Amino acid sequence: MVYVDAHCHLGSHQFDSDRDEVITRMLTARVHKAIMICCNEHDLKEGIRLRNEHPGFRLAYGIHPQSLETDSTPDLFEKFRNRVIECQPDMIGEIGLDYFSHCHTKDIQKEFFVRQLKLAQQMNLPVDIHNRKASADTLEILKQYPVRGIIHSYSGSVEMAMLYIRLGYYISFGASVLFANARKPAEVIRAVPLERILIETDAPYQSPIRDHRHEPADVVRIYSAIAQIKEIPSAELMQTVSDNFDNVFHPGSF
Repeated sequence: MVYVDAHCHLGSHQFDSDRDEVITRMLTARVHKAIMICCNEHDLKEGIRLRNEHPGFRLAYGIHPQSLETDSTPDLFEKFRNRVIECQPDMIGEIGLDYFSHCHTKDIQKEFFVRQLKLAQQMNLPVDIHNRKASADTLEILKQYPVRGIIHSYSGSVEMAMLYIRLGYYISFGASVLFANARKPAEVIRAVPLERILIETDAPYQSPIRDHRHEPADVVRIYSAIAQIKEIPSAELMQTVSDNFDNVFHPGSF
């Protein structure tokens, strides 16, 4: 029985100096399944290499909405599409909308979001969805372009989570559950069916500990917190989340 990290950036520059050690700690902690999110060429090259070395690692490649701040030229999508065809990722992501700090690029974000969803439809690939302060537009676009996938680092309401689930999405929870005042995440976790839950670190980001770089091995603590919230044995959570992970890529396997 193994742990899953459903969203991590193992190709990040932040791991360049000790990536092998990070992966050793990850595997020692029994985190044998992971989705490696790649939103630039550096991360993608590392992700391709790691996928070849580790059978449980999946590769996600996407144009992050924040990346459009520096490049939204007409040929960006075509370069991306050609790279997807070339490297054959297991997932398109992370993609979506970010109105928290990038609300001035709303229109271009929506354009690229839709184009990537259409590509996922054409290639029959799942997607990994980024949403910050853009739930209404995210939901409306996902309704128009149905695909399967994951809502990454969920922080919304119970009601919104259920709407995503009705569209066929899995809801992924991160380290927010570790904070002492994490009442809202706990409420949502209690409401979301176990067979729709995934667990992630977003490493090296979203560390719950100041000045600590998040690593995939840290996902074990998140599992422990969620098992307590759901009032189920850790083994049951591990098995179901592992099955959920597999179902994202091979629907109907379980």
